[in-house]
Amino acid sequence: MRLWPQPIASSQRWRADPAMLGNSLLLLAALAGAVLLFRHSDAAAEAPKSQLQVASLSLIFLALAAMGRLLLVSVDQDIVTLQRLLDNLALYAGLPLLVTAALAMAMGWYWSKAGWGRWLLALFALFELCRRMGLGEDYTLWLSVVMAVVLLVVAWRQQGTLSRLATAIAAPLLLLSISAPALMVAELADTARLLAQAIAILLLSHALLQQNPRTLPTQ
Repeated sequence: MRLWPQPIASSQRWRADPAMLGNSLLLLAALAGAVLLFRHSDAAAEAPKSQLQVASLSLIFLALAAMGRLLLVSVDQDIVTLQRLLDNLALYAGLPLLVTAALAMAMGWYWSKAGWGRWLLALFALFELCRRMGLGEDYTLWLSVVMAVVLLVVAWRQQGTLSRLATAIAAPLLLLSISAPALMVAELADTARLLAQAIAILLLSHALLQQNPRTLPTQ
C-alpha cells in the first residue's frame, strides 16, 4: 500500500508534485493545532494538561512528516530513508497518540508522563513487530479502523453538540486519509487524502479545545 507520495527530483518537485498543496495544508493544520493545544494546556488542570500536551506533541510528529515531504526533495537513499522514518513516526505514533489523548480526555482518564512514554514505546514495538512479520499493510488498515472507531466513541462521550459533530466527522476522514486504497475501488488522489487528514486534524483539535477541563477528574 502506498501511504504517501514518493519523492521526485527537486528540479520538478514544485511543478510536478500534485500533493504539494495537500502537504502544505496538512503542515499548517498540524502546526496550528499543536500551538493552540499547547497554549490551552497552560490553563488546564493536571489531568487534561497532560492530554493536551500529548495531543500537541502528536501533531508535531505530523507536521515534521509533512514538512519533510515538502523539503526533503533529494532522491538520495539517506534522504528517502529519513522521510520514511518521519512518515512512520506520524502514522504509527503521532496519529495513535492523538486519538488516545482524545479518548483519555473524553473518558476522564489521567496518565502520567511515564505512562504516556510507555504507550509511545508500545506503539513503536507493535509497528516493528508487525513489520518484521510482514503484516505492515494489514496493520495499517486495522490501525486506521480502530482509530476511527475510537473517535466515534470519543464523539459519543464528549460534551457539546459541535464537539461531538466535529469528532464524528473527523473519524471517517482520518480513515480515508490512511486506508483509502484498501477501502475504495477507485484510487483517491494523494492531494485529497492529505486534505482529508488536514481537515480531520483541525476538527479534532477544535473538539479538544472545546472540552471543559474542569469536568475532568484528576486521579
